[in-house]
Amino acid sequence: MDWKKLTIDSREELQKFLKNKFETSDMNFTNLFLWSFSENIQYAVENEILYIKGFYEGNEYYFSPVSKDDNKDKIITAVKKIKEKNGKIVFIPESYKEFLKEDFIVTEERDSFDYIYLQEDLAELKGRKFSSKKNKINKFKKTYNFTYEKISRENIENIRIFQREWTENRKEDTIIISETMGIEELLNNYEILELRGGVIKVDGKIVAYAIGEKLTENMGVIHIEKGIFDYQGSYQMINMYVAKEEFSDVKLMNREDDFGSLGLREAKLSYQPIEFIKKYSI
Repeated sequence: MDWKKLTIDSREELQKFLKNKFETSDMNFTNLFLWSFSENIQYAVENEILYIKGFYEGNEYYFSPVSKDDNKDKIITAVKKIKEKNGKIVFIPESYKEFLKEDFIVTEERDSFDYIYLQEDLAELKGRKFSSKKNKINKFKKTYNFTYEKISRENIENIRIFQREWTENRKEDTIIISETMGIEELLNNYEILELRGGVIKVDGKIVAYAIGEKLTENMGVIHIEKGIFDYQGSYQMINMYVAKEEFSDVKLMNREDDFGSLGLREAKLSYQPIEFIKKYSI
């Protein structure tokens, strides 16, 4: 199979297979591009099937093979080809699981579930269930002289500096270091990737930012969200403002998975997801 390194120039080719097809956050070009620098993500096209693989901590893994015309038989054949090489397939969407379970042992992966929210819930925080979030936001607004800005060419360099400083105190975390490598390239290709996002500034200094995109006609996704904990409420502020200002054209928001982190799981659950998008492995 003719494997190619995934680069920004691969986008047009991969979008023919991926665009508007999946609600899972992983089967998305931007996400693949983000992690391609640390996980050496590669792809191949054979018999109108897209194969994608990467390497995590030295171990090879595969994404679900994707058929351009959603041909189930071709997908099953592609999975068999991967299994012949003893390859592990991850991030399998539920729609694939339903027909793959007849031929393969398909395992549910809770740590990979995507969290789905109503855009209106994140943007408005209405009701008693969001009272603690609103309290933090109100305190932030009273405490700090803040502004919200859409991400643009004018502030991207400042976001780059913020991300580097944010990473400086977390250099022992290999995932964060890997993510930062990818974030640099997202910022370099912000317009090409058709991303949208915003920053919260206090006295002109960035204290939080978030980047996402439109995943399908009805759903947005947040790929990156960073804030400074010393500015209490910074995460709640950027979460609310980006949902409200940048994603008013969708009904649902995908805030990706929790990677098995208990702290991240607690934070994501606290925003009252309306559902999970389940994922599986073979």
